[in-house]
Amino acid sequence: MRHILTAVLSLVLSSNALASQQHLHAPFEPTGSITPSPSDSSPYPLSETIVSILSASKEHTILLHLLQRSKCIPMLAHIGNATLFAPTDKAWNDWADAHRPSDPEGLYLDWLGPTGLQEWMVTEEETVVGRIAAGLPADVDNQNWALRQHLLYHMLNYTLSPSDFDSSDQSNITTHTTLLFPLAEEPSHPRVPPPGAPWLPRGGDGMLGKHGQRLRFARAGSDEGAARGKVGGDWKGQGGLEVWDGSGWGERDGNETHLDFGAGKEDRKDKARIRGARWGTNGVVVGIEGVLNTPPSIETIIRTDPALSYLSRLLHPAETLPSPLPANLSTSEHLTLFAPSNAAFDSAFDDVEKRYLEGEFGEEGVARVLGGGVVTGLGKGGVGWRDYWSRDGETVGAVSGDELKIETASNGNLVVNGTEAEVADIFASNGVIHIMPSLIVPANFTLLNSAEKVLLSNNATRFVSLLRTANLSNTYAGVHGSAADQPWTILAPTDDVLNKMERWGGGGPPLPGIGGLIGDAAGSPLAELLKYHIIPGRLLPDDIKDGMLIGTELQPASLSGGRQRMRVELSDRFDRHRTGWDAVDTGGIRFDGATVLGKPVKSGKSVIYLISSLLSPPEDVLQTAVADLQLSTFIAAVYAADLSRTVKNIPATTFFIPRNRAFSSLGLTMRYLLSAEGKDELRKVVKYHAVDAVVYTEDIEDGRETYKTLHGGDVVLERTKGRNYTISLQSPSKWAGHDSGDTLPANGEIRHATVTHADALTSSGAIHTIDSVVMPADVQITIGKLIRGSKQSTMVDLMGKAGLDWILEGREPSSDELHHARLTGIVEAWNNDTASTPDLETLALPGYTVLCPTDKAFSRINMTQYLEDPEALANLLKLHIIPTQPSTPRTDSRHLPASPPRDGSPLSLADDLVFQTLLSASSKYGDVAFRATGDNSFLVGIRNARSGNGNDAARLGQGGRASVRWRKSHRDGLEAQRKGKTGGAVDIGSNGDVLSRGGMTVGGGVILVDAVLEPYEPSWLSQWGWLILGISGVTVIVLITVFTFGWWWIARKKAEREEEGYEPLEGEEEE
Repeated sequence: MRHILTAVLSLVLSSNALASQQHLHAPFEPTGSITPSPSDSSPYPLSETIVSILSASKEHTILLHLLQRSKCIPMLAHIGNATLFAPTDKAWNDWADAHRPSDPEGLYLDWLGPTGLQEWMVTEEETVVGRIAAGLPADVDNQNWALRQHLLYHMLNYTLSPSDFDSSDQSNITTHTTLLFPLAEEPSHPRVPPPGAPWLPRGGDGMLGKHGQRLRFARAGSDEGAARGKVGGDWKGQGGLEVWDGSGWGERDGNETHLDFGAGKEDRKDKARIRGARWGTNGVVVGIEGVLNTPPSIETIIRTDPALSYLSRLLHPAETLPSPLPANLSTSEHLTLFAPSNAAFDSAFDDVEKRYLEGEFGEEGVARVLGGGVVTGLGKGGVGWRDYWSRDGETVGAVSGDELKIETASNGNLVVNGTEAEVADIFASNGVIHIMPSLIVPANFTLLNSAEKVLLSNNATRFVSLLRTANLSNTYAGVHGSAADQPWTILAPTDDVLNKMERWGGGGPPLPGIGGLIGDAAGSPLAELLKYHIIPGRLLPDDIKDGMLIGTELQPASLSGGRQRMRVELSDRFDRHRTGWDAVDTGGIRFDGATVLGKPVKSGKSVIYLISSLLSPPEDVLQTAVADLQLSTFIAAVYAADLSRTVKNIPATTFFIPRNRAFSSLGLTMRYLLSAEGKDELRKVVKYHAVDAVVYTEDIEDGRETYKTLHGGDVVLERTKGRNYTISLQSPSKWAGHDSGDTLPANGEIRHATVTHADALTSSGAIHTIDSVVMPADVQITIGKLIRGSKQSTMVDLMGKAGLDWILEGREPSSDELHHARLTGIVEAWNNDTASTPDLETLALPGYTVLCPTDKAFSRINMTQYLEDPEALANLLKLHIIPTQPSTPRTDSRHLPASPPRDGSPLSLADDLVFQTLLSASSKYGDVAFRATGDNSFLVGIRNARSGNGNDAARLGQGGRASVRWRKSHRDGLEAQRKGKTGGAVDIGSNGDVLSRGGMTVGGGVILVDAVLEPYEPSWLSQWGWLILGISGVTVIVLITVFTFGWWWIARKKAEREEEGYEPLEGEEEE
């Protein structure tokens, strides 16, 4: 019951009524005679028909069943002349076993199921009974259309005569038209068939236009047809099914055909006899030893023919073919395909071009390569079989628009544009294939005719996908020679690179990490990213210089429409002694840190560099600066000044950012700027380091140039001459309200800030790192601000009590204030308008450096004594204040420092350096001296002090500079004096001696000390003790000398007396 149920599920039943039909006529005349001639055949019973011949045969039972199930018996009875190629039962069984599908739901040729032929060997009545038993509907279509189509390929609607089996001196391969009119799908059937004659295939139906499918027959006795003949071979007669030997026709052998192979009649009995064909009243049955398979579609042939394996590789299944090709090669009708062979592709394209064809976007190239060999609808829907063309040749148009000249050679082969076909006439269900040994393309054909295609062929398909997504492909990678074709340099990461990048996750386009950037407009974030990979113009290896900045196609609003730059570097692998492509090796060139992989690739006017990573455009200033740990203090200052949004969003700006050491050197100045009180000044300082223009070092010319800053003030950039140039940044000499003359910087800085690292690119410009902070001239840092920034309050309070608050406030004192501070005659009351003979040194008002003891240091001395004695308090504070005013005696020239003060320090510090204080005018112990301790620190003490209480020396702490205060300039007198001294303008860099008077900056400042220096007054003993000790020592020496001399004199005299009065004693011997 199993085989019945399987058959039931696959049957399509219908009523036994027959569709209306009409007589058939062969659309093409067959090659050779089709009408039997009594003289060419043996007599046969005219009462036999095709059906009766099959019924009498012992080897055609299966075929008879299949004809019955497919409703072909009435059709055969209705046809007046027919030829039926009849596979034997063995042929059917072998064929079914070879093609039976393993899938339970599978069907071969849409009718042979997993059970093979068993389901077709039962009657329709048995099938209906089985369906009813299985609970299935019985009223289903029983046309068995797919089976019928297969059997129609075994039928001709004319009768082959015995002479058609006879070999010929001209051609032993004949082509015949079958009753099969291929269709892409089964046509619809009416539920109630109309009355009329039995169904017959209609001429003109199907995918071959008005033609039935073709079939070749190789004559018996020829090399191609062997002894009995063959059916279904190729155009050269190779392959095919051999005609049956007729061993199962039955007992009657009278219906035999003796064929004459060119011998005389007397030898006819000794020649081979064809027993496989038997004629009847309405045609002939030709037994064959195999089953003819209907020709598949053109696409199927391409998939299965080894000679077309590469073409099959290029045609992606289940995809609509690109224009101008037909939509597909399976159902598009009446096609003539001149298909290039594998060898044709091998000879035409190299590996790079093949990669393009095989890639994801290579369908365009496939269409151009294949389009020149596709012809649709010759004449009125005809197919270009070999016998369609004449020997004189005919010109037809291919779907590509190119013209093909096709002719037939003397050997019967096809010649297309002068090239002979390798294989002709491969029959297909929807046309014909001719295999060509070369491509049919124009003489000037170029496959990779755009940068996009070159990218695709070089494993950059994902990059191309992104270009297409961003609508940039036509602009930057379009077809060569088009209106949009311009020279570009394209930096493309390969697919391998993108697959390995963690941000993409290894997936295919669209890239996951870039999904948020995708937009339709060319200005989308994705487009902005990709434009950073495009450089205008053709940048060849010879044009590249190490460190050069190249403008890209990215022109963001953050650069005010300017081109975003990219850094290019050359490594040691770049051979500078060679030129062109030979100089480049993998790793030899780096674009924005991405290594170039291999040599560049030319594409028309453009050049392509394959790189090792996807480039990211520069980030904003803060993000770029954060990456450099040496700029962290500037970042902190930006946030402390609430300028983060401004710094991020300001367009077309160049930042000169001091490194951390530069901010550290500011000392107390930086501590004040970071305080709440100094926030406004901090904002000015930050903005002053931002130039309101995009300035790259390569754009700076030798000499000086002034730029406007975001602060509003100007800044001067200077570039020295020579190959090893330096770039410095400085304050200008002209500043509203701060006139330093024509040569001195308005901010009074001793030295310029030098660029130490240049051209760190940002989204809005560039960052240049400098080695010092450039203060704007209108940021006034007073001594009071510095002390408050150090968070020391005692010194401020004491100076206020002593009448020295004008020093804290950075202003000039009045006469009363000088009198109150007991400084009359020591410090002059200055008037900015009274200087009659100004010079470079008198442009600045007096400055002071305050040695500020910490609050803890003050807590260790007796403050009550000083608070109760104003004079003592004044002297105490004077001892801590070092002046620079001209009326004060200067430092002894023998103790002058060898170099100006270090950055941020108001004093030059060196061992044994001595400075006078405000107390020096009234006390010989008013000078302070500095001594190096060996641990990179210094002690300060009262010069010549000999105190034992420990309050005459202190260790120096952090310091800070105060701003220079400029007098109003008298331009005429100063200009004349300047010319008289130097003969021209004074270089700013030569004024260190002017801006640091005697080792102290003009503006002064504050230095913290850890102890209070109390004024020194020597005691009576210390004043006269040395004299007393000296006199006492001399007295003692004199007494000792007198005593010694007296003793010597007495002893000598005694000796003399004794010598004069001496007499020998009795008995004493003389010597």
